[in-house]
This record gives sequence, structure tokens and C-alpha cells, in this order.
Amino acid sequence: MEMARNQDARFVSSSVKVTRCSISPPLPFPPHNLGFQLQRTREVPPLPFASHLPFARHNLSFHLQRARDSVRRFLASIPLPGGVFPSMSLSFLRAPFPLALARAEPEPPASLPRRYGKEAEERILISEVLIRSKDGEELERGDLAAAAAAALKSCRPNSALTLREVQEDVHRIIESGYFFSCMPVAVDTRDGIRLVFQVEPNQEFQGLVCEGADALPSKFLEDAFRDGYGKVVNVRHLNDVVNSVNGWYAERGLFGLVSDVEILSGGIIRMTVSEAVVNDIVLHFLDRKTGEPTTGKTKPETIFRQLTTKKGQVYSLLQGKRDAETILTMGIMEDCSIIPQPAGDTGKVDVIMNLVERPSGGLSAGGGISSGITGGPLSGLIGR
Repeated sequence: MEMARNQDARFVSSSVKVTRCSISPPLPFPPHNLGFQLQRTREVPPLPFASHLPFARHNLSFHLQRARDSVRRFLASIPLPGGVFPSMSLSFLRAPFPLALARAEPEPPASLPRRYGKEAEERILISEVLIRSKDGEELERGDLAAAAAAALKSCRPNSALTLREVQEDVHRIIESGYFFSCMPVAVDTRDGIRLVFQVEPNQEFQGLVCEGADALPSKFLEDAFRDGYGKVVNVRHLNDVVNSVNGWYAERGLFGLVSDVEILSGGIIRMTVSEAVVNDIVLHFLDRKTGEPTTGKTKPETIFRQLTTKKGQVYSLLQGKRDAETILTMGIMEDCSIIPQPAGDTGKVDVIMNLVERPSGGLSAGGGISSGITGGPLSGLIGR
């Protein structure tokens, strides 16, 4: 699906492949199937916002590595009395993602002395603070310069700063969501040390390609991105859109989530949605006393006729619950549980229906829906 730029845009199917921007490292999303991803939603606690920036060129580890290297350059550029250069341990800049794709700036000369402990917190007097482009020129867009300046907390003209405070402001500029990179540069002037934050804005949003979202209405994404055309991509807003898409699936009991987001060349955003499509529906008859598998007396077609869940559709937890209730109202089952399980590495799910038949000629006050209907390895996506 591809969205055009005009205001009355609509989604159309497209087989056109858009070339990925050469300066954009790929996302660190692992190529796991949906079942694995859904299991992780149960096992991994929520992380702070900083870890929610793994979108395309906005890989957090990429920024952290660049920031670490730029801080080293910053250290090397600060003149101190007696020709001594400050230094510090940069262990606090460890990134949560692999750094193999990071573009590192040149390392400082090995001869520079290292300082640790209290000396690492030595304050440096800054006479001026500027926001500039990556080439050192004024930003063409004043609103971006204002956004970067507004993100600064510690770095102010005529202030004494520690290297940690400078680094924290670098992170704040990145976390504003508008910038691909930010590097602090120290310039020795007649009036003192000038601190320049050289920033590179994200691309301007020009279009959307969404893949795999068969159940998601096109208007949902159209509304989410409509106001962003021609504007610099804000990763925070992109993260909000991803959360809203995942929320749409969760609210409807559908097993689906955004598995990948990329910013391609030309400002095109490509979003990949993984939906758990029903691969097969399997009936398991269980002995009412032992719980062991047994041969059922009910014909499978009698059960299948009552099910609204069909092969090839996105699995719905709510629909599965209704199917179980329908089977119980037939009066021939004592218990019914539905458990979705990953169908290998296909990204699909097999729906396992466990059935316990009532004794022949016996009467019962009513059957029950087993808790298994909301269990299984795929249940992490849906809140109970």
C-alpha cells in the first residue's frame, strides 16, 4: 500500500521497490516470526523512551557511538593551561544495541592523557553556545534550530560545564526526535571556548508504503500520517504511530503488530506489519477423567460448521472466545479451550481446539470455557 502526498490520498497496491538510502543503516529488528515477538512482549519489561528509537537511520546505538566519538574530538579540541587535555571514561555511553553499523569518527591521538574520577567532572567555561548544521553553517530552518536549542538543559552561554553535561544535552537533542545526528564541537575564540552543536535533521516525509497490514483499515494510517507531509520526520511521532497501530490490533483482539519501520531515500517511510494468519484449525478430543487424547464421537464437520474462525484470516482472540461459547451451547461438549500456537517459522498460527465431550445420555448444568482460550504462546499481545 502506498499513500500519495495530496490531502485526499488513498492507499493503492504497489509492487514498486523504493531504493534504500545509502546512508541509512538497516534496523536492528531481528527477523523473528510473530510468535517469538509476541512471546517477548510478555517476557521483556517496558524500556525507557530512549530504547524506542530503533527506526531506520534513528538507531540509538548509532547515535551513541557517534556521540562518543564526537565527545572524544570535543575533548581533544579544548585547550587547557600547560597543554593538558581533559579526558574521561565514556562507559556511561554504552548502547543497548550492537554497534557494528555505527559510523565512527576518527579516534583522538593515542598520546592524549586520560583522566578519571573527580577529574572527569572538571568544569570547562563555555562563552557561547550555537546550533549549526553538520557542515558548521546556520540551519536553513529556524524551527529546527529552535527545537535543538529548546532541548538543551545544561549548555548555556557563560556557563561552566562538565563533559557529562555536554553529553546529556547531546542525548536530549537526539531525543527531541527531529535529528539524525548531533556532535558537540569546541572552538577556541578570542572570547573563550565556543560550544557548537552540529546537527543533521531527519528527512522530510514524502510518502508511506505499508506492507502486511491486511486487516488494518487504510484510513487509519492515512489519518496518522496526513499532517506530516513535507515536514521533517519526528521519531517520537513515528513511535506514537507504531504504538497506535499495535493498540488498534490489541483493542480488537487481533494478533498483529508493527515489526519493522524504515526511512528510505526520498523521505519514504516503509512500515511492515506482521499479522498472525490462521494456518490450520486442529481438533483435539480429550478424556474427561484423565485429560489424555482420545477418539471423539462428534464428527469434525459438525464442529467446523459452527466456527467463524477460518483459515487464512488474522486470528482474533475475541472471535475465538465466541467460537468456544458457540460450541458449548450445542450441548454436546463439557469443556472447550482454544489455544493459538506458532505454525513453525511461517509467521502463521495453528488454532488448537481442545474438546471434552459430555457422557452419552448424561445431563449437565452447562459446559465451561477453559482458561486455555486466552493462553498459549501468543497471548502476550492481548491484555487480559
